[in-house]
Amino acid sequence: MRLIAGFLTPTDGSVRFQGEPIREPGWERGVVFQSASLYPWLSVYRNVEFGPRMRGIPKRERHELVEHYLKMVKLWDYRSRSPHELSGGMRQRVAIARVLANKPQVLLMDEPLGALDALTREHLQEELLQIWRSTGKTVVLVTHSVEEAVFLATRIVVLSSQPGTILATIHPPFSRSDTTGRGRTIKSDPSFVALREEVLQHIWTSH
Repeated sequence: MRLIAGFLTPTDGSVRFQGEPIREPGWERGVVFQSASLYPWLSVYRNVEFGPRMRGIPKRERHELVEHYLKMVKLWDYRSRSPHELSGGMRQRVAIARVLANKPQVLLMDEPLGALDALTREHLQEELLQIWRSTGKTVVLVTHSVEEAVFLATRIVVLSSQPGTILATIHPPFSRSDTTGRGRTIKSDPSFVALREEVLQHIWTSH
């Protein structure tokens, strides 16, 4: 994740984006961290507007971007609030809107739901699927939750512990269909359970 984001450079080989080596961070690769990392002195609106403003996007276009993405994450009515007035799940949705407002081509998500309670995490999993379907963006998501990976991914890459090597690549079918409101039902389906166990087996055999 850090290599793709441009936070680190590889010791060997190269990481390329659209054919060009990645040497530094760039707006076209937006990162959502495990912690929302919002600017506490800015309102929700100003947090989401920050990236486009730094890039010199005109005020009218910035407003349209902020309104569009805050409505997408269902937080437009909270645009004047400060981050400390929001729940953990709401802050993470603001963080997602902030990255999307920069219009990145790739969305990098580093355990974005890992710090949330179980119920909020399940709701946000479904919201992430809706955002992915509506934007059509490539999303690279790191998670330690096998269930989350099977539910969200079109492709799962299972990595070993250090040194990290690819153990398996698996293509779940679940995120490709509309699962809105049916997360719990999908996750109890025999085919879902079987695929989850397959991924777990790859992990267990590597330790």
